[in-house]
Amino acid sequence: MRRGKILEVLKTAGGPIGAGEVSTRAGIPAQRARAELFRLMGEGKVECKQVGGQLLWALKLGTPTEERYEKLAKKLTP
Repeated sequence: MRRGKILEVLKTAGGPIGAGEVSTRAGIPAQRARAELFRLMGEGKVECKQVGGQLLWALKLGTPTEERYEKLAKKLTP
C-alpha cells in the first residue's frame, strides 16, 4: 500500500523530488518513505541521483525494448 502511494507520487511529480516531498505527498512518515524508496530502488522501480547534497527520486525509465513488450502485453491482455 505504501509502495503504491510512493510510486503514484513519483509518477505525478513531473520530475525528481526529495524523500521529504514524497513523504508529505504520500502522507507517510519520512523515515518510512526513505526506507521504501531504497527498497524500490533495489527492485529496479525507482532511481535516485544526488543533486547538491540532496537525493532526488524518480521512477526508473525502462529501456525501449521493455516499453515495447509492455505495450504489446497490454494489447494482448483481454
